[in-house]
Amino acid sequence: MNFKNNLSLFKIAIINFLKKLQKDALLLSAQGLTFNTLLTLVPLLGLVVSISKIFIPQQKFVEQIFINIAQYLTPEATKKVMDTILDLVKKLETFPLGKFSLIAYFIMGSGLLFQIEEILNRIFESSKRRNFMQRLIFFWICITVIPFLLFMPIYSYFYLGKFFNFFILLILTLIFFLMYIYFPAKDVSKKDALIGALFSTILWALSSYLYSFYVKYAIGYSKIYGSLSAIPLFLIWLFANWLVFLLGAELVVFLEQKCWKRISIDPSYPYLRLYILYLLGKNFIEGKPCNIFEFSEYLNLSPILLESILQDLEKEGFIAVRDEEVFFVKPLQNINIAKIVALNKFQELLKLPEGENFTQKISILTKNFSEITLEDLIKS
Repeated sequence: MNFKNNLSLFKIAIINFLKKLQKDALLLSAQGLTFNTLLTLVPLLGLVVSISKIFIPQQKFVEQIFINIAQYLTPEATKKVMDTILDLVKKLETFPLGKFSLIAYFIMGSGLLFQIEEILNRIFESSKRRNFMQRLIFFWICITVIPFLLFMPIYSYFYLGKFFNFFILLILTLIFFLMYIYFPAKDVSKKDALIGALFSTILWALSSYLYSFYVKYAIGYSKIYGSLSAIPLFLIWLFANWLVFLLGAELVVFLEQKCWKRISIDPSYPYLRLYILYLLGKNFIEGKPCNIFEFSEYLNLSPILLESILQDLEKEGFIAVRDEEVFFVKPLQNINIAKIVALNKFQELLKLPEGENFTQKISILTKNFSEITLEDLIKS
């Protein structure tokens, strides 16, 4: 019986996971990210080439690029891409990267980073958003660091030898982990983010192998498009990479929610908000700190569901969430219960037939209730 229950819970969890994949429209998101990556690619490539000239000879840099590209493209497409890169390298020798290229990189890069942040906020179900200054500082750091992260594998190839492939996977895991932790505007479990990053890295390695096999043996793009086959092949490769990244993010959310062992509750249920504030208020009176993840374990609720409710309560001015800890922003005796369960919001009903008569009757019935505070509820 126990096994059957566990199997049933597992099936429900998998169904919920698949429904969330459909709801988040991963394919559409991956397409959008692919397009924005193309816009950022030229100034980014120019920066990587400029940085590489400082540390390694140009010839070795070009050779390493050729080795990496040849794994994923047909010979005709490889030749086309290498001609483009060599042309870019020659132009950079004559006309070094100027301020307009850097401005273009910053604008295009900011657009891509903004899109990544919005998509991850949707996947992680975060209603919170960074303000303009927070975004500007965060994007500036990312835009500064990214060219060096992309250059590191090329530079390390000459020193790591047979350990190069392992190093690539390590760097990828680190990049995925940092993106899952810092891009969503909310606190993410580091353990779950690391598992998601490892999953994405393994999936990336597998998809890269299958893609290279697909390009070399299973299709005739080179026969159809000739040297232009580089374009559709490169787009497919970019799309596959973004899809892997988003699937990893979905896994992080799945692990945080723990659907297979969590109590299923409708988050729109009004008294759930009151119940959570009631428990938080008790902890506050008893002088106990409230950590989101510990609180979710105690309630046996998903931390993502809990945090989405806490974010709504924070927007309404009841609490504040800082570094995974929850604090009250006003005294408990000033928090009206009717406002928590939205019993005082009748404005929209006034527009409906007999709405005014209905709201008057509700107001009379809930008059005493509207005077009760959170402190009264806790101490009763």
